[in-house]
Amino acid sequence: MTSRLHTGADATGMPHVRGRRWIANARFETLLIALLLLTIAAIFFQDQLLERTVRFSPTTSLDYPRRPLADHDIGGNSTVSEPRPFLWDCQLREGYAFPYCGYELAFDRKAGSHGLDLTNLRSIELAMIYRGSASSFRVHLKNFDPRYSRNPTDDSPKYMRVEFSTDPGKLQHVTFKTADFGVADWWLRKWNVPPQWSHPDFHNITSMNFETGSEAKPGRHVFEVRELVIRRMLISETHWLQGILGVWVVLIGAYLAYRFFTMRREVEQRRALHAVALRQAEQAADAARHDSLTRILNRRGVLERYDELRRGEPKPLAVIMIDIDRFKLLNDTYGHNYGDEVLSSVAALIRRNVRSGDIVGRWGGEEFLVICPGADGEVAMRIAESIRSRIEHFHFGDCEHVTASFGVHWCQASGPDLAGLVALADLALYTAKEQGRNRALQFGPSMAKAA
Repeated sequence: MTSRLHTGADATGMPHVRGRRWIANARFETLLIALLLLTIAAIFFQDQLLERTVRFSPTTSLDYPRRPLADHDIGGNSTVSEPRPFLWDCQLREGYAFPYCGYELAFDRKAGSHGLDLTNLRSIELAMIYRGSASSFRVHLKNFDPRYSRNPTDDSPKYMRVEFSTDPGKLQHVTFKTADFGVADWWLRKWNVPPQWSHPDFHNITSMNFETGSEAKPGRHVFEVRELVIRRMLISETHWLQGILGVWVVLIGAYLAYRFFTMRREVEQRRALHAVALRQAEQAADAARHDSLTRILNRRGVLERYDELRRGEPKPLAVIMIDIDRFKLLNDTYGHNYGDEVLSSVAALIRRNVRSGDIVGRWGGEEFLVICPGADGEVAMRIAESIRSRIEHFHFGDCEHVTASFGVHWCQASGPDLAGLVALADLALYTAKEQGRNRALQFGPSMAKAA
C-alpha cells in the first residue's frame, strides 16, 4: 500500500508541478504588486524626483554677471543705472526710434557660451515691482547656438520674447512657460535666419533680459526684481511616463512569453496579431486624413471635420482660402524640394496664427483652407491679415520672401455645403489675385457678377 501511494504521487509529478507553479505565480504577483506601487510613487512624486529649481535673488545674483541695457549703447539718449543688485533705474529719452532700457542677467558665471538647458522648462516665476508709466514689460531669453550665434554677449543668440502687462507700484508675480515665448521678428530679419532655425529653442539659454515694453514712453522707469525662480525637469514628463510605460511593456512582454510557453499559445498569438492590426488600421486611417508633406489635414480630413462641425449647434462660420503667389515660378526657379520647404513653412505659419478651434488643411497644390467656427467676416479678415503679414515678413531662405493671397467668405450658420462656401471664398481669392496679389479680400456680390 505504501509503495503504491508513493508511486502514484511521483508517477505524474502533479503535486510538485502545481507547487512550482504556485511559487512562480506568487513571485510574479509579488513583483507585479511591487512594480505597481513603484509606478504609483513615480507618477505621484515625479515633481520631487525630476524637478530642479534655480533661484535668483538680489543676494545670489551677485555670483552671476549682470549688465544694464539702454539705447544709449546704439546711439540713443536713454540711460540706466543699477543702485543695487536686481534694481535698475531707467530714464527713457527721445532720440532713438524705439527707446528702451533694461537689464541682462547671464546664467554662465564666466559670461561664456555655456548656459542653462531649459528644453524641459516647467516655468519661470518672476516676482517684481515696477514704478513708472509703461503698460507692459518684456522678457527675453537668449539661446546661444554656434550654428547661428557669434558671441553670447551680443545680439546674435536667438532672442525669444514674451511681453506682459505691468501693475505699477505693486508686487507682481508672473509665470512663463515655453509656449509663451516666440522668436523676436527683428532678430529673424537682422540675421536672415533660415526656416529650420526660426523656431524657439531652449537648449542653451545663456542669459535673460528684462526690458521696458514696446510702448514705453519717455520718463523714469524703475524695476525691482525680488526673486527669479526657474523650474526645469531633468527629463520631460513625456519621457518619464514613456520610461514607466516601457518598464510595464517589458513586464507584460515577459508575462505573455511565460503564458505563451505554458498555455493558450495560439490564442495569445491571435490577440497580439489583432492588436497590431488595430494599431496599423488606426495609423492608416490617421495618415489618410493628413497631408504627408505639411502634416496638416488634407482635403478628406477637412471635409470630415466640417461634417462633424455641421452636426453640432448652428453658429456663424467663415472660410479662408489661401494661395501662395507665383508658386510655379518659385518651383521653376529654386526646385521642387525648395518648394516643398516653402509649403511646410507656410503651413506652420498658418497653424500658429489661427485660433485653437479653427480647422486648417491643405486644399490642394499651393492652396490652403482655414475654417473658422463662430467667426464673422470681421474676425475672419483679422485672422487672414495676421497670416498674410506673417508670411510676407517671414524669411524663407533662398528666395527670401514669399507672399500669399486670401479669399474670405462667412455665413450665419455652418449648415451650407462646404463646396459652396469654398467657391465664394475662391471668387474673393481670384479678385485678390487680379488686384495685385498679397492681399486679403472678403467676398461680395459684385465679385459673383464679375465672374
